[in-house]
Amino acid sequence: MLRLALTPAASSPRSTASAARPTSTIRRTSGRGRWQDPARSKAVAQPYQLESRRLSAKWTRGFAAHLSLLVFVAVFGIGVAQAEFDDEEGDDDVERVVVASGRVGIPQSAGSESETRQKVTIELPERDANACRSDPTRGPEIVDIEGGHFWRGSLYGDSDEKPVHKVAVQPFALGRCEVTVAEFSIFVEDTGYVATADSGDCRAVNEEGTTFVDSVNASWRDPRYPEVAQVASMPVVCVSFDDALAYAQWRAARTGRPYRLPTEAEWEYAARGGTTTARHWEVYQRASQCDFANGADQDAKSRFEQRSNVECADGHVVSAPIATYRPNAYGLYDMLGNVWEWTADCWHGSYEDAPIDGEARAQGSDCSRRVVRGGSWFYGPEGLRSAKRSKDDPARTYNSVGFRIARTH
Repeated sequence: MLRLALTPAASSPRSTASAARPTSTIRRTSGRGRWQDPARSKAVAQPYQLESRRLSAKWTRGFAAHLSLLVFVAVFGIGVAQAEFDDEEGDDDVERVVVASGRVGIPQSAGSESETRQKVTIELPERDANACRSDPTRGPEIVDIEGGHFWRGSLYGDSDEKPVHKVAVQPFALGRCEVTVAEFSIFVEDTGYVATADSGDCRAVNEEGTTFVDSVNASWRDPRYPEVAQVASMPVVCVSFDDALAYAQWRAARTGRPYRLPTEAEWEYAARGGTTTARHWEVYQRASQCDFANGADQDAKSRFEQRSNVECADGHVVSAPIATYRPNAYGLYDMLGNVWEWTADCWHGSYEDAPIDGEARAQGSDCSRRVVRGGSWFYGPEGLRSAKRSKDDPARTYNSVGFRIARTH
């Protein structure tokens, strides 16, 4: 844990000497064998004393300014970026972690806001081999998420992740996993829906693994992964924002429940899982990217030489079946890595004037671009951050972009 220790300044040598000075009427002058009356030396000493006081006051003001800055960094950092590890031994099946969490009260009136900070113990669940493996005709598994408050954005990330600001999120539900190929297939069969990429114009990664190019043969049915066959339990990709929205609306009509796409604020709140670190697994001392996220690793390097950013290997070069990795503290799988996920928000290049109530952003934004979150198998650690944002044309498709659905309580 990073601790900031503020040590009181030692007493000034000048002031210490002054305090210890005898009060006799005569004193011996330094380095000389004579005795001198203080009254005679006062006129000579006074200018030096005045200069000493001036320098002392200047030093005090400078120290106070630095001290104020240190206190600001310490207090602000607790709410935004710091985590505290708990090394206590416990259950081998659960890692227990203490994180510093900023909990911000909803303003009671204009201009007033209450704020408290508390330590929260997070239990990290193990991977559930049966997660999201039920009958796909029943639709995606849904996790209820309590509302709360969090700091959205990053002090150290990209410019579009700033300014960091407090957001209140109402209770909602979110898909435990990304929508799968099997689940999307049922939607298409039930409705006769023609997906955007059914014409075969999904953008697929090139042979070198350096970028994405138009592919006349790629679609959600076959995303043309290099040397990897798509299976039904993989997240559906090569779907546009419009395709994702159509699926959510179909689920809502079929069940009578308010399914939709998550807002960007809901997505980040859920992805963080109560943490304030760049990636939710970084609060766990023994964590590795390959345990929690499908990103560019040594397996990716075996196929795409330039794609490796970490030393571990997870057995997957491109998209992996859902719930292959460990979930975050909310029991959500693949919030970072695997595939990018569409959100309901229109794009804006910063968080200036962004909603603070967790709602989707539309006013004053560019709705010809929609926000995607979470990174994908194509990215290393820099692209796999809870605050990481990107955007795309709502009608464009990639074999690294999918979605998960949300539901209003």
